[in-house]
Amino acid sequence: MADIIVIGGGINGLVAAALLARAGRKVVVLERSDRPGGGARTSELAPGFRCSTLSHVAAIDPAIARALALDRHGLEIVRSTVDACTLGDGRPLVLAHDATRAAEDIRGFSAKDADRYPTFLDSFSRISGVLRAVCSTPPPSLDDPGAADLFELLKMGRRFRALGKADAYRLLRWMPMAVADLAGEWFDSEPLRATIAFGGVLGSFLGPWSAGSAAVLLLLGATEGHPIANGWFAKGGIGSVADAVAAAARAAGVDIRTGTDVVEIMIDDGKASGVRLANGDRLTAGAIASSADPKRTFSLVDPIHLAPEFVGRLLNIRTHGTLAKMNFAVSALPKFPVDAEALTGRVRLTRSIDAIERAFDAAKYGGFSESPAIELTIPSLLDPALAPAGAHVVSAYVQYAPYKLRGTTWDAERERLSRAVVNTIDAHAPGFAASIVALEVITPLDLERTYGLTGGHIFHGELALDQFFVTRPLLGWARYQTPIANLFLCGSGAHPGTGLNGRAGALAAKEIAKSS
Repeated sequence: MADIIVIGGGINGLVAAALLARAGRKVVVLERSDRPGGGARTSELAPGFRCSTLSHVAAIDPAIARALALDRHGLEIVRSTVDACTLGDGRPLVLAHDATRAAEDIRGFSAKDADRYPTFLDSFSRISGVLRAVCSTPPPSLDDPGAADLFELLKMGRRFRALGKADAYRLLRWMPMAVADLAGEWFDSEPLRATIAFGGVLGSFLGPWSAGSAAVLLLLGATEGHPIANGWFAKGGIGSVADAVAAAARAAGVDIRTGTDVVEIMIDDGKASGVRLANGDRLTAGAIASSADPKRTFSLVDPIHLAPEFVGRLLNIRTHGTLAKMNFAVSALPKFPVDAEALTGRVRLTRSIDAIERAFDAAKYGGFSESPAIELTIPSLLDPALAPAGAHVVSAYVQYAPYKLRGTTWDAERERLSRAVVNTIDAHAPGFAASIVALEVITPLDLERTYGLTGGHIFHGELALDQFFVTRPLLGWARYQTPIANLFLCGSGAHPGTGLNGRAGALAAKEIAKSS
């Protein structure tokens, strides 16, 4: 019998398992796929071509990386000198990570914007410190706040006051704003505004003019303290991040079992007592921690154990995925009108904020645009071992591809989406279509069917102000506990919900260790 069973071997589940094992618990991780990692996976597209299957960047919290000694378990972080290159109809905008170099390129569009860009980055960085503290702290108990809750709230209050009047005012204003308004307040040049706005919509059912989209930009940028460079690449693809975390977990004594599908969470006397597997086996444990999304987790519980009010609130969690992923093996470097260094960061293909909004308009009514907004990376530029000599792999996020299509299905529309994406890239890099050796299309429906993400939502639920902090996943159940005793949440559907940084798993592990 295990002390704790962790359902799902994604990054958060592995982090939770590793930290619990280091705290002396006997932990078993059950992962239904053939390898741990969840969204952190590298796959072979064609012989010699390896590409990050889903997420192409990661941002493991530095404190977690140090605690688990991920560098000693094979993790090699690779950082580009360029944050983003945005390609629209005219001159490309290349934003180097060095703010002075970035300002020089911005000056070709607007001297005013060039002068303001470093100031914007500094303000964003300071504000990120407050949000990083929020994302690194368990939400307080609303019903019975303890001394620890009050102490953490006091610390956050002090950090907020330390911002100074200007940044404190910006934080309060920015969170509910549309990211297009935030970018427009600072900058005049459309390529720069579109570059910043893009980060407020990725993975969310929001357009740049949607209220609250600025909060997505702020939350995703909090770890790195940057609106664009909110993650890094790893040698060997994103799957090497999962390999390192899994190795750290095994070193701590965690038993990781792949190809093991949980079909039921068993409840005895109102308490989670174990799981039933697809092959009929039953495993018992003192506690269950699920890194699956909340809806999927509770689909494994017999509804007789859940109050109707709770089930109703659970069903209202917004999990309408809108991001598709395409991976390409290509015979040559795409011929974008910039040098190779500019292509080592994020490459964003969009003409303007309004072009992104028009793509969102199609998604609102159950369709997708023939001119989607695309963020792509070419990881083989930083890690040549991912492709044969002279060839490359290209990883592309496609926004917007709604989970629910009107009058059709993703099985029927997969090829049309593929053509739209290829045509869009080819318009910016002539000859791209002819260079394709192999490609992979992953729709939101695939994210649900293959990877278990309800609604195909990469964050296990919208990153919105009404689904954040004390309301994630639900008001009253934001501290990783659930209405079922000994059943906990440790995935991205719990606070802070920001994906592959491991924070949800780490915070959940602390709460589980206190309770079990």
